[in-house]
Amino acid sequence: MKTIKNILFTILLMGIVLVVYLSRNNISVSIKDFLVKENKPIIAESNEYKRNFDYIRFSYIDDYTPYNKEDILNIYFNILNNGWKEFTFYCPSEYVNCMDDVNDLVTDEILMTKINNYVHPYNSFSDLNTKIISNGAITVKVTYKYPQDKIITINNKVNEIVKILDLNGKTDREKISLIHNYIISHSTYDDNAISNNSPYDSTSAYGNLIEGYSVCSGYSDAMAIFLDLLNIPNIKISSENHIWNLVYIEGQWLHLDLTWDDAEDPRFQNNYFLITKEKLHKLDREEHLYDEEFFLEAF
Repeated sequence: MKTIKNILFTILLMGIVLVVYLSRNNISVSIKDFLVKENKPIIAESNEYKRNFDYIRFSYIDDYTPYNKEDILNIYFNILNNGWKEFTFYCPSEYVNCMDDVNDLVTDEILMTKINNYVHPYNSFSDLNTKIISNGAITVKVTYKYPQDKIITINNKVNEIVKILDLNGKTDREKISLIHNYIISHSTYDDNAISNNSPYDSTSAYGNLIEGYSVCSGYSDAMAIFLDLLNIPNIKISSENHIWNLVYIEGQWLHLDLTWDDAEDPRFQNNYFLITKEKLHKLDREEHLYDEEFFLEAF
């Protein structure tokens, strides 16, 4: 009797094993779906430097589930714009190529760096680490460009400058002009940075506003900090070797390049002050040649 029971039990067990084996793909998908559904992104509070400008290129989201590459880019923008140091989102099962697309995007360093142009300089990254896990979880860790001690120092300087310039009652154009003139008269282009032989933090607003020396990224970051403080919509535009500001004023996006306005000859110091794309390209089509398919505001 025991022998028959043992045989039947063995047959039943083998049947179960066979069913599991034949259904292994469906079971794997079900487990993945369960993990993804159960592991919803944890949404933290944004920091004080979050932007809420109306962009064409990116939008603000509550749902962090991607279904294509544009969704993934938009998620990265929102992670940075919110000032999150770490964030995990999940690929849905129906987006079969999701993890491959994430890998393709994050390995394109130039593309990912362009996202920095749409966030406050304090929320821009110096390093972006993405970990892709087999269950569809994508964990992003951000190392920010500006440490807290330098943010405090820069903010104190910015507030001091605002008081000196007495911006009350001025139009936005007048405010921008006063700040533009202050920056280019109190800073110098750091030629030594080209050969990596500079003692200054010249790629940042700290080098520009505190040390008095910077390259184009320092000029544009400094201007962006003032523009955000004044709640004037802005982004930065970058070409292969240059970066400058784009400002939404008087119903249109206009280019503002403090680096090229910081010329020794005063006759050229306002050539790049709030100008259209057409005028920009009449003046220069080499250093100011940018990706119009990405920077939709500057199209």
